[in-house]
Amino acid sequence: MNSILSIATAIYVTIIRIIMLNSNNLQGHLSALFTVSVWSVTYISTKYLLDSFTPIEILFIRFFMAVLALKVIAFGSVGFKPKEQIYFALAGFTGAFLYFFIENSALLFTSAVNVSIILSITPLFTALVTGLFYKDERKINTWFILGFIAAFSGIVLLSTKGADNLSFNPLGDFMAVSAGMVWAFYSVLTRKINSFGYSTPMVTRRCFEYGIIFMLPVMLFNESRFTVSDFTNTVNVINLLFLGLVASAGSFTTWNFAVKKIGAVTAIIYLYLTPVISALAADFFLNERLSLLGWLS
Repeated sequence: MNSILSIATAIYVTIIRIIMLNSNNLQGHLSALFTVSVWSVTYISTKYLLDSFTPIEILFIRFFMAVLALKVIAFGSVGFKPKEQIYFALAGFTGAFLYFFIENSALLFTSAVNVSIILSITPLFTALVTGLFYKDERKINTWFILGFIAAFSGIVLLSTKGADNLSFNPLGDFMAVSAGMVWAFYSVLTRKINSFGYSTPMVTRRCFEYGIIFMLPVMLFNESRFTVSDFTNTVNVINLLFLGLVASAGSFTTWNFAVKKIGAVTAIIYLYLTPVISALAADFFLNERLSLLGWLS
């Protein structure tokens, strides 16, 4: 385990150095790094909570808590300009609702490690979609290409059972790929919303509010399986608080800040770190152990 940790740390530091050679905006890079580090662990929390809650229940509780927290942080209001609200609603639908609903559902059919590795293809989707709307982000440099090749190689190894505990789960893995495509559109919407001039916490809260609205119809048809005791379970409470306060209210705010500072394409490159962090966490918390080949993927 120590050798694996050393390899993972080396990869982590190398990627950070490569990315930071391209920009002097330290705040944006640190925000992206913090966000991805937190999100990489959310697969573990969600996987655990799926024993007690359905995917939509986890999502609803998570973002409801996040909205309450952001109401304390962000006192102002973004107003209600119709054209702006369209973008907020679309961001809430794609980023707060659809992406996480698909991701949570995927974890029912495949492992947390599978999902984290597959979602490393998200930067490619983001670069392509962003390039359609913003000319200044159309350039895909050498480091981006190398990062994508590494990520894609991991997906090939995953699909061909290149590691001991990895297997191809068609439904769950396809859902993970779909989630990555959805996030690409959310990233484009975020960049547009940042141009409105509102504070990042206020923007995040409004997107979450729309996300909850889109969750409600699904909740109505959801067959609940949790009991009161599930909310008194200490581990459940800790995981829900982590997802709601840290991974949602906090990390979405830092992510939107990173996109504002360094752009969607640059920020999304940090997602290449997700498989390394997620695999370490899955190994420690879920005993989803990887062979050496799995780590190389």
